Amino acid sequence: MLARMSQVAKRFPVIFGGCTLGTRYVLGDAFTQTVIEQTEIKDISLKRTLSLGVFGFIMGSGPLYWWFVEYLPKRFLGLPKWQAVVARSVTDAWTLMPFFYFPIFYQVKEAIFWDGKTPLSEVPKIAARKYIDGFVPDIISSTQVCVPINIVLFSSVPSHFRVPALSLFGFIWILTLSSRRGAHENEKELESSQ
Repeated sequence: MLARMSQVAKRFPVIFGGCTLGTRYVLGDAFTQTVIEQTEIKDISLKRTLSLGVFGFIMGSGPLYWWFVEYLPKRFLGLPKWQAVVARSVTDAWTLMPFFYFPIFYQVKEAIFWDGKTPLSEVPKIAARKYIDGFVPDIISSTQVCVPINIVLFSSVPSHFRVPALSLFGFIWILTLSSRRGAHENEKELESSQ
């Protein structure tokens, strides 16, 4: 089965990456809500799960494919292998995550949670404010989780399988993201008023 998946990943790497990452984000959020947060099935936030799934698909279908397959492997080629692996891992945590990943995450999340009352033109501003407010804690948590994952990714995984492998290895990251940033303020207010 792994050989067949590898063939599909080689033939359709961008779509395969988006599907695997989107699926991981949906499953990770469902696991976080039901197991970690102990939310009853009937009370699961479908908007939260949808926002994480859409975000995962977007990131896996474009930015992460380019980053992990096209861009980062070609950087730090003059360094010894392990120094290059560490340099790529730190570059990911301190470049992609803060300046691409989190801005896109907050924009997707706010768009999906848009209540229809707030002017649509305000949604990107709200997302930008949340991105800025969460900048330092987001960098700290992404560094703690993503650098070790990326060291394995860049040292052992073939390029055509990096985004799908990221989906598998990074399950712990989606648990972190979902529990720290998945819930929306409107949902928290509803819970506290009941």
